[in-house]
Amino acid sequence: MIIQESKHDFDVAILGNGLSGSLLATILGKQGVSVALIDADQHPRFAVGESTIPHTSLVVSLLAEKYGLPELEHLVDTDGLAKHVCATCGLKRHFGYVYHRLGQTYDPKEGLQFGTAARDENHWFRQDTDAYLHNLAVHYGAIPRQKTKVTGIEINKQGVKLHTSAGEEIRARYLVDGTGHKSLVAERFGLRQNPTRLKHHSRTLFTHMVDVPPFDEANNPLPISYHKGTLHHCFERGWFWVIPFNNNPLSTNPLISVGLTIDPRRYPKPDMSAEQEFNEFLKLYPSVAEQFKDAKAVRPWVSTGRLQYSSKQTVGHRYCLMSHASGFVDPLFSRGMFNTVEIIYALLDPLLEALKTDNFDDEAFIPVDQQQQRILDYNDDLVNCSFISWDDFDLWNAWLRVFGLGTFLAEFHLMNGMSDYTRTGDPSYLVGKTQNPVFCDFEDPDYAAFFKDSVEAVEAFEAGRMTSADTTKRVFDMAGQYPFPVPIRKDALVRAHWMKEEDQLTERDLGFVRRGFRWALTTPLTRDLVSSSATFFRWCAHRPDPHLCLESDSHSRDLKTPQGWDERKERGPSPCSRAVRSSSPVAPPSTTDPGPAVQASTR
Repeated sequence: MIIQESKHDFDVAILGNGLSGSLLATILGKQGVSVALIDADQHPRFAVGESTIPHTSLVVSLLAEKYGLPELEHLVDTDGLAKHVCATCGLKRHFGYVYHRLGQTYDPKEGLQFGTAARDENHWFRQDTDAYLHNLAVHYGAIPRQKTKVTGIEINKQGVKLHTSAGEEIRARYLVDGTGHKSLVAERFGLRQNPTRLKHHSRTLFTHMVDVPPFDEANNPLPISYHKGTLHHCFERGWFWVIPFNNNPLSTNPLISVGLTIDPRRYPKPDMSAEQEFNEFLKLYPSVAEQFKDAKAVRPWVSTGRLQYSSKQTVGHRYCLMSHASGFVDPLFSRGMFNTVEIIYALLDPLLEALKTDNFDDEAFIPVDQQQQRILDYNDDLVNCSFISWDDFDLWNAWLRVFGLGTFLAEFHLMNGMSDYTRTGDPSYLVGKTQNPVFCDFEDPDYAAFFKDSVEAVEAFEAGRMTSADTTKRVFDMAGQYPFPVPIRKDALVRAHWMKEEDQLTERDLGFVRRGFRWALTTPLTRDLVSSSATFFRWCAHRPDPHLCLESDSHSRDLKTPQGWDERKERGPSPCSRAVRSSSPVAPPSTTDPGPAVQASTR
């Protein structure tokens, strides 16, 4: 047996053995780095942040390939997850958004679904997935220090010293803090911004429940049950989340993750329990109340204060605040785990090089700080504008396109880079080409300008300088003029396991797919953004969703170039060169294209 307790000198000490700390420890251990993995608690334990997105899974798959860890692939494959990790996770086939008005039954026409991929995403039951990663880290050599409280931190030119409540001294060459909001390093060096620079305000209540049925199965006009994805019930300045772990045939878990996130400026914290407050909100929204009428919490409720926090800097001499230790905005859009894996990926190469050369100069780690701060600011704008847009469904429908254009295009670019890397082994393909991105160097080169202009429009609405109808029209007009390509390639779809090599998908088919995606992402006339053969035919023909009961209209108008876009480089004429009014929707002219002959499974 290997004696672990007597070891006190390490290359890297990691504070926090949750998802971020254990994933980093696994990769470092596989690279031969000696790691101390320290936590005041122990596994298994409750955690939220359970819903993956394709970008998260793509980066995890990339880490698995680059660092020779096929065990990580099990986390992102639904079947592999159940077979190799745990049989307690749910699946995710879409982001589901249902809009609610105070005191009214919801209108099924005001529900939206954004598909995740042709490959299922997952609802991770974190107590099991985190324990899997922790145990994997130990397998690859990390020394676990569970139930170990760090009481002191010293960092100087010689290295790092940690003092524990048991009187132990642990020494390391580098320190990573993955502890979250109560970051020991942030407290020790006074790194928190007080007050935070973040615009958004929200607080949350959450628990796990049983006996929460699927939402309104009888009246859902969209192609997939809301139960098969992450469901968001949205209302003015707030939202409920419903994340089922019991929607996967391979799962034995009856639980549903449930939460309520609200703006404390609109809804100050009352003098009542979290359970009582949640129930009071249910009374305001009849359709949500119906879903929860028989629900029962299986664990104590958690109620927080304001969630938002940020740091003046996230790296320093021989230390890094990782992801949620550096800052946090809101769980909307399921970006927490994506942020985590992105920062792990960004940190690994400079850290491994510093350990190799014994050169821990701050300069090598500055890009990690820049990326963390950039991601935090993007999430802040993304969520803050969502809360603003919930004043009006049409504006929310428009803002979701801003989110979709950033996310989908970045995922396609990343998939292409991963496919090229797998084919050639050239790591340069794993670096995106976008300069000065707003959240990711794989995003479309023009997205940052489009995003900033869209943020300005929504904030102008909040300030009373524009009406909701004018803001909605402006966002859709800018989306229609935004000259983005849809960079879908078959080899990249195969590498991402979104389709099989033998599936038929010709370049002609891909052309239809690209044109269809472009229309769907820039029109208010579809609530169904779950890509299937049927929806691609409809998108290519510019036909509204059938349940909207709208006819395609040949009387469309030319778009005017939005202010600020006239000097930007165009990449050729837009395949979707017509606009639609959200308040009085009409479709662009129907096309005579016969549609794609897609036989691949592209749900």
